[in-house]
Amino acid sequence: MEEIYKRLTAKLGHPDSEYLPKIFEYAATPRQARILEALNVAPGPALTVEQLAEKLGLDAKVIGQDLDDLFFKGLAFPRNFEDRREWRFGKSPMQLHDATLSGWRHFREPEKLRHLWYQYDENEGYRRYGKEYAAVSTPVMRIVPAVEAVADDPNLQPWEDWREILKSKRLISVVDCPCRLEVKACNRPVEVCLNFDRTAEYDIATGHGRKLSYEEALEILEKASRSGLVHTAVNDTAVAIMCNCCNDCCIEFQSLKKGNVPLSQHYAKSRYEAQVDQDICTGCQDCIDNCNFDAITMAKLPGSKKLQAQVDPEACYGCGCCFMACEQKAISMKCVRPVSHVPGVQE
Repeated sequence: MEEIYKRLTAKLGHPDSEYLPKIFEYAATPRQARILEALNVAPGPALTVEQLAEKLGLDAKVIGQDLDDLFFKGLAFPRNFEDRREWRFGKSPMQLHDATLSGWRHFREPEKLRHLWYQYDENEGYRRYGKEYAAVSTPVMRIVPAVEAVADDPNLQPWEDWREILKSKRLISVVDCPCRLEVKACNRPVEVCLNFDRTAEYDIATGHGRKLSYEEALEILEKASRSGLVHTAVNDTAVAIMCNCCNDCCIEFQSLKKGNVPLSQHYAKSRYEAQVDQDICTGCQDCIDNCNFDAITMAKLPGSKKLQAQVDPEACYGCGCCFMACEQKAISMKCVRPVSHVPGVQE
């Protein structure tokens, strides 16, 4: 292996990684790796093709062609996705993980790319991310309830109502979930990760994703939650992206589990909590199959001969996936937390 790939890994702050250099070696030629090394990591200044040509002593046309290839593969990032004049390198392994796997169509052997990232995460990535999550004081992500589960609740706020969130976005895209592409530990839907505005522009420009209408986005969200995928967003009211996660594949769930970090360290619960109407529950257990938090168990109530669902309020994160699975409509979602539960929101 050429030293350039190890230097690229060091540029991301992980000089001792055994597996990241292998990913770079597969994804970029030695010349492309030199170009990436010459680029700055955000928030450093973006460089033009002409500046890179002078810096590296290479032909500007060749550099431009290489940068375009790296752009579509998810390794180099222009400030403007249309003219692509000024460029930066990826800022973290996580960003490169998501961008390259979402761009799997631009690789000759996407299965090899998937395997390389799997090796990295299993041996280094999950534990590294777990340590990073353990160091924060406020959860980075929050659970957003399935819209059907809370649609008629008068307490519902615009920043937790997917109908209102989607209406506020000028552009919506969907990409394949990079985690599910990598791990392949479940058979849930793959094309489910929604991005908005500038990130959506990136998805469409690279061909990593496709543009969605408001109605198409809502349909994907419903399909995701019915399949047991949890809506997650950054823990603020802006909602720049929206993931649909499962505990089988999600890089964040796996990092918390393998790093022995509590879920609550990284994920804030939604303001809602699942409740079961014991008069309606038939004990079918579909809700258990759709719960990613092990928050539902089956038990016999006093005087009853049949098993019925019971929700542990401490374990419930208020995602609403159990509601979506319950054909008997025995589950409802109750608002149990104030609006100030979300950072930046006041009563």
